[in-house]
Amino acid sequence: MSTGSARAIALALAANGGIAVSKFGVFLLTGSSSLLTEAIHSTADCANQVLLFLGMRQAGKPAGPKHPLGHGQAAFVASFLVALLLFTIGGLYSLVEGIHKIRHPEAPHHLGWAVALLVFAIGLEGASLRGALKAAEAERRGRSLLRYLRQSSSTELVVVLAEDIAALVGLVVALAAVLLTMATGNPVWDGAGSVAIGLLLIAVALFVGVEVASLLMNEAPPLALRAQLRAAAEEDPAVDRVLHLVAVIVGSDRLMVALQVQFRDQPSGAALVAAIDALEVDLKRRFPQIQHLFVEPDEA
Repeated sequence: MSTGSARAIALALAANGGIAVSKFGVFLLTGSSSLLTEAIHSTADCANQVLLFLGMRQAGKPAGPKHPLGHGQAAFVASFLVALLLFTIGGLYSLVEGIHKIRHPEAPHHLGWAVALLVFAIGLEGASLRGALKAAEAERRGRSLLRYLRQSSSTELVVVLAEDIAALVGLVVALAAVLLTMATGNPVWDGAGSVAIGLLLIAVALFVGVEVASLLMNEAPPLALRAQLRAAAEEDPAVDRVLHLVAVIVGSDRLMVALQVQFRDQPSGAALVAAIDALEVDLKRRFPQIQHLFVEPDEA
C-alpha cells in the first residue's frame, strides 16, 4: 500500500467526515437544498474513501494459484465502484433534488449559518486537495494535472484528487447559490445550485469511470514508457533486437511485461539462459514497477 496514497485517503476521509456532519446539522437549521446535496455528497465521499482503503489492502495481497498475477487490480475495482457511487448517490440525487426544489421552491432560512459552514468546508477541502496533490507530486513528474489523471495507474490517488476537486468546486457553487438566494430572496437559486452540483458530480464520475474501466480491460502503459522498455532491452549486449513487446498495467504502478527477443549467437544453451536471466535482472532493476517479466528468445 502506497504511504502517500494512504495518507491522502485518510486526510480526505477525516475532512469529509467532519464536513458531512456539519452540513447535515446546518441543513436541518436552514432547510437549504444545496446544503442537503452537499451533505449527501460528503457522506458518499466518506463511503468512497473506505472502499479505496479496502481496495488498496486487497491489492497488497501476494500472488497465488488462483491469482497468479496478484491482486493489484482490486484497487481498480474499488475505484470503479467509487465512480458508480459518485454517479448514483452523489450526482443523480443532487440532480433530482435540485429539480424538485426548482419546481417546488421552499425559502431556506438562517442562511448566515450556511455561508459560514461553506467557507469553513472550503478551507477543509482545500487542505485535503493540497495533501492529495503533494502525494501525487513525485509521480506526476512535471505532467499537467489532467494528463496525470488520465495516465496514472494509481487509481486510488486519482479518485481522491477527482473527488477533492469536485467537492471544492461544488462547495463554491453551493456558496454562490446561497448568496444569490440571500441577495434576491428567490429560493430557485438554491435548487439551481443543487442541479449544477449534480451535473458536476456526474461529469466527474463518468471521467473516473471511463479511465478506470480502461485499466480493468488490460490497458497498456504510456507509449513513452513502452519505448523506454524496448530501448533498455536493446541496450543489452546479448540482445540483437526486440521483436515484440507486450506491457499491461496489472495494478497501481505495477506492470506485466512480455518480450520476444532475438539474441545474438550464444555458445551454448546455458549461455542463452544466462543472457535471459541477466536481461531480466537489469530490466527489473531499471523499472521497479515490473512485477512480472517474461522473456522469450526467438528468431525474426
